[in-house]
Amino acid sequence: MTPAAIADRIHAAWATFLERDARQAAPHPYVYASAWRPCERRMVLDCTQPEALPPYPPELLAKFRRGDDRERDLLADLIRIGRDADPPFKVSNQQERFELRDRKGRPAIVGKVDGRLTIEGGGRPPIEVKAWAPTLVEKIDTFADLFDNHWTRGGGYQLLAYLYGAAEPYGFLLLDRSGLPRLLPVELNDANFDRLEGFLTTAERVLDHVEAGTLPDYYDDPAECRRCAWYGAVCNPPLVYQAAQILTDPELEAALERREALKAAGEEYNAIDRTVKDRLRGVESGIAGAFQIAGRWGKASRLELPADLKKQFTVTDPRGRFSLEITRLEGR
Repeated sequence: MTPAAIADRIHAAWATFLERDARQAAPHPYVYASAWRPCERRMVLDCTQPEALPPYPPELLAKFRRGDDRERDLLADLIRIGRDADPPFKVSNQQERFELRDRKGRPAIVGKVDGRLTIEGGGRPPIEVKAWAPTLVEKIDTFADLFDNHWTRGGGYQLLAYLYGAAEPYGFLLLDRSGLPRLLPVELNDANFDRLEGFLTTAERVLDHVEAGTLPDYYDDPAECRRCAWYGAVCNPPLVYQAAQILTDPELEAALERREALKAAGEEYNAIDRTVKDRLRGVESGIAGAFQIAGRWGKASRLELPADLKKQFTVTDPRGRFSLEITRLEGR
């Protein structure tokens, strides 16, 4: 048997091992804390028919396993770090189950907290560990950034549910990344409390449908449907697309082609630039190989207003933000 054949056999055995170890999803009369979705129909199907979805492929199962292993490693490191930190802390209540009940008294949102930081002198804030893809973590500087990305939004709602369930005013999100992990503080302020209330209200409507054996209306967003595992399997919405403008502009087409060609290089530059600047924060003068580093501190001003005053002068413009999604058409 050739070395290549041996490698193929081991690869196949590894895939079989992961598939055999995978757990089969079962129906459940509540919403998982990590399962917030913009589409309530999808959330109902998650509760009532999870077994109808095709099994995850081995490649994806391997990514899940790697993430789980990394999260356990980070928690183990955190336990050791807490002994010498100032103030010292302990990691307790790992995988502690929690539930939030809706206005009808039903367990509406259920989950398991990765742990709590029992801090000497007071406070037991919950902590949630995420080993997301590096390309996602690179774009996260604050907790609010989680809600700007489809793939991280559910994690934001998850931690807010844990904060509320633990009756703690703040907690932490620990993100794995190259170099030091990023620890983000999360407060249950007005904006986050509004998000949490919206999640709980959504979960209550989902449970109403689960009990009645009904489904909500289709979600009116073709892009969201194309990302959904239920699309084409159990859920077949009549997708309606807005009429597309045909833009005849050679310069625009040339710019789009060049943009596509530079996309990978630009993403790599942004990732490296962020890593370098994180590493060099606070270095006012230094030499690294052929590069001279000169940093300086500057003043930063911010306006701090009471929460009620912020709310009073906040205006929402339904067309105040415009976002673009540009993808190459297949075969072009």
